[in-house]
Amino acid sequence: MMLRQDCLIKQQVLPLLGGRLRRALEAVAPEELAPAEEIRLRPGHALLIQGGGREVWLPLTVNVEDLLETLNILSQYSYYAFAQQLARGYITVAGGHRVGVAGRVTVAKGKVAAMAEAGSINIRIARQLKGVGKEVLPWLFFRGQLLNTLILAAPGCGKTTLLRDLIRLISDEAGLTVGVADERSELAGCYRGIPQLDVGRRTDVLDGCPRDQGLEMLVRSMGPQAVAADEIGRRADVRALENVLAAGVAVLTTAHARNLAEARERPVLRGLLAEGYFQRAVILGRRQGRPALEEVAELPGGKMLYRGEM
Repeated sequence: MMLRQDCLIKQQVLPLLGGRLRRALEAVAPEELAPAEEIRLRPGHALLIQGGGREVWLPLTVNVEDLLETLNILSQYSYYAFAQQLARGYITVAGGHRVGVAGRVTVAKGKVAAMAEAGSINIRIARQLKGVGKEVLPWLFFRGQLLNTLILAAPGCGKTTLLRDLIRLISDEAGLTVGVADERSELAGCYRGIPQLDVGRRTDVLDGCPRDQGLEMLVRSMGPQAVAADEIGRRADVRALENVLAAGVAVLTTAHARNLAEARERPVLRGLLAEGYFQRAVILGRRQGRPALEEVAELPGGKMLYRGEM
C-alpha cells in the first residue's frame, strides 16, 4: 500500500531537519503538507513550503542554529566529506529527495571544489506521479517501434515527471530495455547508486554522470533498446545523440521550450530538429498541478497530430 504524500514527507524528509524546524512542520495540516515540492530554509526568514502553485510561510523564523543542526544531521556530523559532495550544489538522500545548498564555495583550478559555508538549504521533495504518461505513450510508437521523441515545456510544467513515467511505462509495459543518463539525479533519484523512484524493471541508470558521456556509456555497456535523458541542449549532446542513433537505439529526452517555434529559435535544438534527429515532439502544459498534454507533432516537418484543450 502506498503512503499518502504527507505521510511520506513526515517519514522521509522531516527527520533530516533540525528539531525546531521538524516540530513546526509536524504541526502543518496534511492538506498543506501533501502538495509540498520544496522546503526552504533561509536564516532570518520564515520557514517556507512551496508546491501546488502556492507558498505556505510558517510562523517560525529560521536561524543559523537551525541551519547548522540540519547540516549536521544531513552530513551525519562529518561536514568535511559532505562539503565535498556538495561541490555540485546538491546531494540526493534516501527516498530520492534532493538537498540543495547555497553559500560560500571554495574554488580550485577554476572549478568549485567544496561548499565551505552554507547560507541556505532547499529540500526538493521527490514526487512520482504514476500514470501521467499513459495518455502520451501511444503517440511515441509507430508500427511497434519507439520513435525518437523530444518533450518540450516551459519550466515547472512537469517535463521530468512525465519523462520518468514514460521510462517506467516503456520498461514495464512496452517491455524495452532502457538506459537512463541521470546527470542531476532527478529522474531515478538514486541513493548510493540505487534508484529510489520507480523507473521500471528493465531500466538501468547511470547516476551523476555528464549527460553526453552517460548516453554513450550506456549504449556501450548496457545494451539498451532506448535511452533517456533530461534537459538536452548542450553542443556536446549532439555528438552523443549521433552515436546513440547510429547504434540503432531510440532516444527519449526533454528540453526547455514552450512550443516547437521557440525550440527552433535555440541554436542546438534548431540543428537537431532541422536534421531529423527526432520523429515526435510532445508539448506539455500544466493543469491542477500535473503535466498536461497540449500537442503532439510529427517531426521533422511539424505536422500536428494532436491538439488538446488550451
